[in-house]
Amino acid sequence: MSRRRLVALALAALLLAACGERSERPGGGDGGAPPPLPTETKVRAGVGVVDMTPDVGYCAGQYCDYASDTLTGLLNGDLDPFLTHKLKFGSYGVQSRLSARAIVVEGSDGKRIALLKTDNYIAQDMLLRRVGQLLAQGDSGIGYEQILHHVTHNHSSAYASTLAVGLFVFQDVFDARFFENQARKMAEAIEQAAANLKPARMGATEIHHRVYKGNVVRLATASDGTPAGYPLEYGDHGLVLIRFDDLSDPQQPKPLAAWINWGEHPESLDAYNLHSADYLAALERFVGREIGAPLLFSQGDVGSAENSGDSKELLSDAGAVCGEWPGDAEAPLRNDCAQGQGTLRDWNHKGYVQTERNVRFLADAVHQAWDAIGRGEAQVPMSGDFTVDYRNAWVPGPLSHPIPTVSNCSTELTVEGDIGVPVAGLPDCGRYGLPGETPLSGPAATLYATLRAEGVPVPDHYSGPGFSAVEENLRLKLQAFRLGDILLASCACEPQADLVLNLESRLDQTAGNIYDGFDWACLLPDFAGDPAYAQACEIQKRYFDPADPENRAGEIAGDNFDPAAIARVRAQVHNDAQGWDSVANALSAETEPAELAAIKGNFTREEIQDLGAPGYKLAVAVGHAGDYNGYTLSYREYMSRDSYRKALTAYGPHTADYMVTRLVRLGAALQGGPELAAEPLDTLATLDETRQQAQSLLIGQLSGAAYAAWQAGMPNDAGPAEPVQQPTDITRFAATQFVWRGGSTAADNPRVRVEREIAPEVWQSYADQSGEVPVRVQFPQGLLGLMQTYAGMQEWLWTASFEAYSAFPARLGSTPLGRYRFCVEGNIRQSQADSPYAFCSEPFTVSAWDGIAALVPSREGDSYRFTLPLLDYPRSYADGFRYIADNDSLRLCDTCSFRPWAQQGRAVRAELELSSGDGASRRQAASCDSAGQCRVSASLAGGEQARLVVYDADGNRASVALP
Repeated sequence: MSRRRLVALALAALLLAACGERSERPGGGDGGAPPPLPTETKVRAGVGVVDMTPDVGYCAGQYCDYASDTLTGLLNGDLDPFLTHKLKFGSYGVQSRLSARAIVVEGSDGKRIALLKTDNYIAQDMLLRRVGQLLAQGDSGIGYEQILHHVTHNHSSAYASTLAVGLFVFQDVFDARFFENQARKMAEAIEQAAANLKPARMGATEIHHRVYKGNVVRLATASDGTPAGYPLEYGDHGLVLIRFDDLSDPQQPKPLAAWINWGEHPESLDAYNLHSADYLAALERFVGREIGAPLLFSQGDVGSAENSGDSKELLSDAGAVCGEWPGDAEAPLRNDCAQGQGTLRDWNHKGYVQTERNVRFLADAVHQAWDAIGRGEAQVPMSGDFTVDYRNAWVPGPLSHPIPTVSNCSTELTVEGDIGVPVAGLPDCGRYGLPGETPLSGPAATLYATLRAEGVPVPDHYSGPGFSAVEENLRLKLQAFRLGDILLASCACEPQADLVLNLESRLDQTAGNIYDGFDWACLLPDFAGDPAYAQACEIQKRYFDPADPENRAGEIAGDNFDPAAIARVRAQVHNDAQGWDSVANALSAETEPAELAAIKGNFTREEIQDLGAPGYKLAVAVGHAGDYNGYTLSYREYMSRDSYRKALTAYGPHTADYMVTRLVRLGAALQGGPELAAEPLDTLATLDETRQQAQSLLIGQLSGAAYAAWQAGMPNDAGPAEPVQQPTDITRFAATQFVWRGGSTAADNPRVRVEREIAPEVWQSYADQSGEVPVRVQFPQGLLGLMQTYAGMQEWLWTASFEAYSAFPARLGSTPLGRYRFCVEGNIRQSQADSPYAFCSEPFTVSAWDGIAALVPSREGDSYRFTLPLLDYPRSYADGFRYIADNDSLRLCDTCSFRPWAQQGRAVRAELELSSGDGASRRQAASCDSAGQCRVSASLAGGEQARLVVYDADGNRASVALP
């Protein structure tokens, strides 16, 4: 063979290897890397990730206890000397770190946009305006209006960055230090992304996901006795993923970032007083390590981990129901499917362990979508040539409801005697009275009925002012961001599924497929066959499984519904709402007419095609972004009854349609359609914008100055920074701790990782603070500790913990045996300046667990017969984290550990271990059949002792001495 041919073959082999190389990862697949682009890339993108974990001490989210512990601490106990928490208890550590993450995209037209994610509780405008002020001092090319800021809506995230006092009830009082620190971290993430723009391509798709999803509203009963609310599984089950690849080397594309949209609120924890990113921490870890790029999360419809996953179902690794927990809640975990690998579908306030188990299914779906795009199986194929654009609209409220309100109360219930007082039950309608005939309710009910009969538009609901209670503005912030064939549309609200699905159906490429909203009558035998609603009933089957018993209204609420009441329900859902916001209807828009045909239903019918613009290949409704306009329901849900979530629909019963219609128009404008038309109350909007600009500028200036003064005036810490207590060797199903002297909670928030020795003195990062290595601090004690802090004499001791275990289910990965060490980076305040420190602990060893086997073998001559047993692992351990405690439940221990370790395992092999008095030993393997029936034979020499040892698949062992 000629040398030239050899060279050609070698080059061909190298090219094949480059294109066909596979990387093995949990979840499978090779990343679906598409072939390199043959043409020059015109798009650039960059990603930035910045730690945004609040200082330890700030209340760790909505679940903090409502009484402050400051006074108790002053008297005798833990004291936060920096008063970061006010009305609530403070945090004492970090379970998982929070982050600001940004993708900056520069389109082929040169325009730039920024997709910004934070782990905040809600998104509000004043903070984002401060981010814009900071960005204006740099050269990122990104301004306030170019940012789509979406929050994870994390209920375990500190939030003290709004002047809306109603949020103080759920979180804590505004703190200028917190506000400014957040703004700086958010701006830093965008600046980091913009400084690292690379030639890039983008593709996107939507896949169906069912497992980690629920509807917290569930079935309810309307005032007329008809079914209201939604089935358990009802919602937007379309998980959207946008994939970005780095094309710095066009022949070797690399993952750059993943952006997803999914509706599932992180509210599965309790008052643990540890900062946590909830399920987002594990999701970002799973996905980031598997695709090799950061994940940015955005909320969609209101799915909830709360009250939505409490089930007896056991799920296989593929997410299918493979069994059911036995009826006896205290039965041991022996009826799992797939040999003990069935995950219990229960994440309703079940701690960090269940959160990690269940979010694994969501991570699988993200990985599936990523690979599908890579294979070219995407709604929006990979491209490096597309434009970007954006529209922002501050829209005034409708004429019928010009200012935001909260705590909507049913007028009818009040006049009947159950007095509703808005705001008193914030955010719900507080009711004080007994329904029924009273000296006041009788005449009031008569007057109400008379006025309605005479056609006087008495509102069906009334409410209190929402401005400064939960709203920062007197307007709605609507945003539409276009990336080629993708539209991201934000209502700046918590959207129920009806809003999301209606919006996406009106913006897609199919005209005439408008989704009106959920219709319970489609599930009722007496009404399901109505041909007038056949198409609507067929469409809604896409969003849940009607065969599920929990989704059949008749089995829960009875099915003897008055046909007239059902007809009204269907009018509320399906009637065209055209004209509800007209000037002529301004006074009667919140009063439902008696005539069914006159009812203005859930939504109007205007689609993007009606505006002379083509639809989008992928339209995505983004919730919890930009600003906060409350939990937004469709007309039927608003009018049906009093409810907590209805109480946050801030602009009246047609708020959802008001938002959607204008977002459709913004989307059309980005496709060449007309720009958004003027609104009747634009003057009010202009005045409110002037107020908001002035207020935001003032708050920004004050917070910047206050933050700088605070940083300059912080006291010194007792030093030096150094290890105090080294970790000890452990077996699996135990934890070890590392203690060191660091800086105060104002100066320090240490970053900790655990490294594993992969070769002699060669260390590799193994675990980090994405939920794998919790950290806590020892606060100063009482008044003496307060004085020591400000005298520069306080010693701040930090502790990191690491658990070793065999996982349940096994696919979550068990701790390998070997040597490990903690490594820490932080800051300590010395000589009135922050001084960085970094060091690692001494190594510690993780060994296999060695316990007692629960078996009694039978002896037959020189042989022993026995059955391979289940191994009962240790359930918990003693630790300084207040979270760790055994709840004694055999069904599920939510606080036994931080990580998903197994309670039980199965022995897979056995051996007889023989030892003599002189220290010599020998082993004899047992012979076992597929049913786990084993036999081992051995003749004991004089003085020998025998021990039967069984092993699980991870090498953990348990043994029992033989007579």
